[in-house]
Amino acid sequence: MLQHWQQQQRVETPLITDNSVDLVISNCVLNLVAESDKRQLVREIFRVVKPGGRVAISDIVSDEVIPEAMKKDPELWSGCISGAFQEQEFLQAFCDAGFLAVSYDKWDGQPWRVIDGVEFRSVTLTAVKGSGQACLDIGQAVIYRGPYKSITDDEGHVFPRGERMAVCERTFKFLMEGPLKNDFIGINPSAARTPVPWCAPAGTLRPAQETKGAAHSGTSCGSAGCC
Repeated sequence: MLQHWQQQQRVETPLITDNSVDLVISNCVLNLVAESDKRQLVREIFRVVKPGGRVAISDIVSDEVIPEAMKKDPELWSGCISGAFQEQEFLQAFCDAGFLAVSYDKWDGQPWRVIDGVEFRSVTLTAVKGSGQACLDIGQAVIYRGPYKSITDDEGHVFPRGERMAVCERTFKFLMEGPLKNDFIGINPSAARTPVPWCAPAGTLRPAQETKGAAHSGTSCGSAGCC
């Protein structure tokens, strides 16, 4: 009965309201949460973060899946070992919750501990919550600078290097103002257009004829100039 009441309270009267937090910072806490509750915790973090808000999560991860015998060791649980995310699963949990630009901002080169051949190290994950706005087309485009041949973002958009890619207003704003702003050149149409619902498939080019005379942003090479 108590557990049912607790769950009901979490759903009906959560202590933190939806979309109310600008930044969530956590330091070595997620590995102490029961394995069955970890992904729910990440979803709760996503729930409370405001659109455009960020997370910075420092924790311990393992390079391999932790053996069951190690998970059942209470001393290793209290020592921040047995409950660690596997390094790829850590990223994937935040991607699955809906976060964007999920990445490792910090990665310790040397393991914190090595137990039975499994390496445990400290990392810091950063991510951003999308704006949640409708996807509208107003004629904008972006050019991925490189150095890679192409990249694909967390929403499935494909950006070949050097191509003028059609994007919706929401994606344009995220790429121009978010953590990837130094990787893209933004192109706004020369004349205002009536917004229309986005319907183009991923990988759609914006023809050069549509962007002539447009305003280009994100083109600075720094205070020293380009050459």
